[in-house]
Parts: sequence; C-alpha cells; structure tokens
Amino acid sequence: MTNSTALMKIRDLARNSDGNFAMMAGILVPVVLMAGSLVLDITNSMSMKTRLQNAVDSAALATATRLYQEENLTISEAKAFAASFLTGQVEEDTSAFAGFSISPTVTIDEIIDNGRTIWRVAVAVAGTRDATPMARLMGKQKMNINVTGKSESGSESAQGSISMTLVLDKSGSMEWKLDGQKKIIALRTAVFGLVELIEDADPNREYVRLGAVSYDSSLDGSEKMHWNPNKVRKFAGGLKAKGGTDSTNAFKWGYESVVSQTETNEHKAKTGQEPERIIVFMTDGENNFNSADTSTKKLCDKAKADGATVYTIAFAAPTRGQELLSYCASAPENYFDAKNSAELIAAFKTIGEQTSNVVSRLTQ
Repeated sequence: MTNSTALMKIRDLARNSDGNFAMMAGILVPVVLMAGSLVLDITNSMSMKTRLQNAVDSAALATATRLYQEENLTISEAKAFAASFLTGQVEEDTSAFAGFSISPTVTIDEIIDNGRTIWRVAVAVAGTRDATPMARLMGKQKMNINVTGKSESGSESAQGSISMTLVLDKSGSMEWKLDGQKKIIALRTAVFGLVELIEDADPNREYVRLGAVSYDSSLDGSEKMHWNPNKVRKFAGGLKAKGGTDSTNAFKWGYESVVSQTETNEHKAKTGQEPERIIVFMTDGENNFNSADTSTKKLCDKAKADGATVYTIAFAAPTRGQELLSYCASAPENYFDAKNSAELIAAFKTIGEQTSNVVSRLTQ
C-alpha cells in the first residue's frame, strides 16, 4: 500500500460519522444517565427534607400544646403522642419515596420559671429512602436526611391575642374540578383544618377572634368576628360557587374588621393585650377588571400600614391573580402558590399552626 493510499483511507475513516457516533454514544450515554440519576436523587432528597421538616415542626408544636393543655399528661404519654402524630404526618411519604423509613427521637424538658411550667419539646428524625438504581450501582444504597423541630409552650409571655379574618373567593370557577374534586370542597376542607388548629390552641376561647367573608363579583356574605371559631366553620361549609370575581369589597370588609377599635376593646377586656391582626386572602382566579386589582392593592397597602399581617393563597390561579396576591402578602413567605388541593390545605394548615402560637411558639 502506498503512502497516498494509506492517507486516503485515514481520511475516509475520519469522515465516517457512523462509527464516530457509536463511539461518542458509548461514552456519553453512561455520563448522561449518571447525571440524571444524581439530579433525581438531589431533587428527591430536597423534597423529602422539606416534608420531614414540616412533619417534625407540626409534631413538636402539637405535643407542646397538648402538654400545656392537659395537666395530667405524663412525659411518656406525650412522647408516644409525638411519635404517633409524626407517623400520621409522614404516612403519605411511604408511597412517595421508595424504601422510606424514619427513626424519631423525642426529647421533652419541664422548666419551672417563676412558678410557671414551660414545656420544651424537640422531635428529631433520621429519615432514609432508597437511592436510584444508578446510584446503587455506584455503591450508594440509601439517601439519609436528618431534621429537628422544636417547640416551647406554657409560658404566659408566649401567649398573644389574635384577630383574624378569612377573605374567601367563591366565584364560579371554584365549582370546577381539580384533582378529581370541586375546588370549593377543597376550600371548605382547608378552612375546617385551620379552624380545628385554632380550637386546639385556644380551647377556652380567650385569645383568638375569627371572622370570614366570601366574594364573587362583589361581597357575597360574611360571618362577623367572634370568639367561637365554629361559626366560621359553618360559614365555610355553606359556601356555594357562582358569579364573577371582584375582591375589593370583601378585602375591605376583612381589613376593617381586624383593625377596628371593637377588636381592640374585646381583647383588652379578656386578656389586656393588643391583638395581632391577620388577614388570610385567597383566590383561584383573577378579578374581572383591572380596576379591581388597583383598588384591592390600595386596601392591601392600608392594611399593612395599619399593622395587619396579610397572608395570601393563590389556588391554581392564573398569572394576574398570582401577581395580585403576591403584591398583597406582607412578606414573600406569607404568599402561597397552591397548585392543587393538597397544597391549598397545606397552606391553610401552615397559617393555622402559626396562629396557634397563642399558646405555643416554634423556637427552631
């Protein structure tokens, strides 16, 4: 073979894309699979950590509250309650994560401070789940997550008065189905959960006053502020979806109700405290007119200027609805973008747990 012939064959080989593609694929495919497996493991671990953190925080808070409320509850009974409560919180995760398991440790300390009993509860969890198949081939069999939630209860200084209004969208789109059920049904469930948390935290009805208003094209109905949260439960249970959307007058009712002098007087008479004022503003859509966005934003500005804390929940809402609620929230963490029914219920639950700090407060 001459030198020129050899050079021609080399050039032909270099131009042969079939062989080159097979070689590159043989090198890159394992790399892509490994990278995808790593991303999946990281995503699953972050999701698992968030869900476990919410679970341990809830368990610690619930246990501290129960210790405060039940004088005859022993520490061993309280630990058993915390473990059982935690198990219920993570029950859905059993199917969400392959090989999921938890190992909880509950610590409870009784502190006597100037004759008052303060309960400090810590719930620590070591959680594990199976790694992805690719990660297992690389020798990583399990993914481990450790979280801790702490709560303190029983201190009078931790108690505080609260006036809260719920501003609830009941427009026609709330009749639509999401996740197999009507959105109005999910809203009722979410409100019921919040009310239950308030009832547990304030069993003697001394610290929390609750009211609610519903709206479609205008303010459609309301339940005035009251010490009995069950009135709001009944109000939410009777909501029927219809009409368009205009949040202006409903938000105005909610704002004026919590900042009124009547609320101050009611709390002063019972506890001697100035109440924290909270508005929970929810929609699943957008106002029919841009002018309603403008007027609602002005009211949100007034509410925040007057010291009210505004929580907002966009329930599978379109962009303009999300933008309005994001604007109205007192802080970024007070805005919830609930894309489905489970996230709506979780948002109301989070707000309810924070409100429950009238008798318990999270310390971590």
